[in-house]
Amino acid sequence: MRTKLKIYFCLLSVLVVFGFAACKKSDEGGKGAPTIERVRLISKLDTIQNVIHRITLDSNNIYNETRAVAFDSTIKAGRLGTQYAILGTNLKSTKSVSFNGTSVYFNPGLLTDQSIIVTIPQNVPYGAAQINKLKVVTQYGEVEFPFSINQPPPVITSFTPTAGKEGDIVTITGSSLDNATVVRFDDRPGQIQGTPTKTSIQVKVPAGVVKANLYVTTPGGTAKSTDSFGIPAPVYKALIYDDAFAPNWTFGGYSTTRDPANKEQVYRGTAAIKATADDAANIYGGFVVGYKDANGNGLNVSALGITSIKYFLYGAPADNGKTVQLYINQNYNTAVQAKIVGGTYVEVTVPLSAFNNPTVITEVAIQNVSGSVPLTYYVDDFGLL
Repeated sequence: MRTKLKIYFCLLSVLVVFGFAACKKSDEGGKGAPTIERVRLISKLDTIQNVIHRITLDSNNIYNETRAVAFDSTIKAGRLGTQYAILGTNLKSTKSVSFNGTSVYFNPGLLTDQSIIVTIPQNVPYGAAQINKLKVVTQYGEVEFPFSINQPPPVITSFTPTAGKEGDIVTITGSSLDNATVVRFDDRPGQIQGTPTKTSIQVKVPAGVVKANLYVTTPGGTAKSTDSFGIPAPVYKALIYDDAFAPNWTFGGYSTTRDPANKEQVYRGTAAIKATADDAANIYGGFVVGYKDANGNGLNVSALGITSIKYFLYGAPADNGKTVQLYINQNYNTAVQAKIVGGTYVEVTVPLSAFNNPTVITEVAIQNVSGSVPLTYYVDDFGLL
């Protein structure tokens, strides 16, 4: 009996040793050179439509919800901040993983001989200048695999100045703005200045911008600003009209169809004065604005230090070169003309010396002197400097 027990324990010892050795070999993984067969997503964000969110036993809200869902798909390019599985052989002894030459962390506890789980961090470089390589180094060799990093979508957080004129330089700040190919003011492209960085880009304001959102397009997508860029309001000593008439100014005219709150062609803000000289019997139709304060007095030019009058004029492309004129206090003999530049607003500034330096203003008028009707013109940001 004692002999049999001795044989039994000897056999058990052999089995334990061989069993331990077999497990140890399996844990260590293959000793050949590593290979990479593919890279796949582990999960993705999906938008689930019309999810019921319970508030109380008797009420709920229904809205879409974004969730991480299981997903298995081979991919050839990755995104920053996203988790992936690298699949291959002989990966158990992995010592390092890098994307585009930048080492990334991996959890050794999640290694198997067939997979490595990694999350691509934000500091991995991307773009056309990169080598677009995934590299794995193990105890028994190394392997490279073609794999590029997608540029993240751009984000606009702010821009300065928030208002300006054609030719001004606007600085846009945000994230992932590098490699920008286009910057637009709504549908008008601006000229990019210098080389965009990840956090900022400079652009020149194009012609014709009145009020517009900014758009930045990069290889990662297109971002839209929350706020809009606009033309700064002129600084007047006495405002006549911006989106509406200032106090004490009254609107009228003759031989014209007039709209003091038209939204078709606006220089700045939300409205402009539209006047159409359409009376064949009086081709000099125009609009008139009169001033009278609470005491019935006109505008005191000297007290306000006014030296000139300014307005912005627009006409259709077909009316390019046609003429209007401005006069004050019903003095037609000292009217000052301005030409329409078809399809764009032009700034018109006239010194009061052209009107013999009046000390009081009671009326300002702009009329058609193009020699024909109909003529439609628009006036915006009208005032005295």
